[in-house]
Amino acid sequence: MQRNFITKFRPLLREVNGCNSLAPMLILNRSIQPSPIEMNKCGGGPGKITPKMAKLQKQFQENDGKPVFLKGGGMDNVLYRLTLLLCLVGTLGDIYLWFGYILA
Repeated sequence: MQRNFITKFRPLLREVNGCNSLAPMLILNRSIQPSPIEMNKCGGGPGKITPKMAKLQKQFQENDGKPVFLKGGGMDNVLYRLTLLLCLVGTLGDIYLWFGYILA
């Protein structure tokens, strides 16, 4: 069955490093690139870093002991704690639900 599948779709397959890949050529040949309009909005082509991006890189790569998900400021801290709280509430709700099913 597998051999029939491969031979049937061989025109759609691409050879990668001497092996027949099961990924269609369309997917392998696609790459995500910004359009020329988007590149002009950002301030240049590939390889150019805007001043805002350079500032953000400096901020997030600084070794100050903070985890990267808290380096964005106070709002990051609020969102992090809210996410932890919602995960805890969801876990406790799940445990309550399962014990309700087990004990009932």
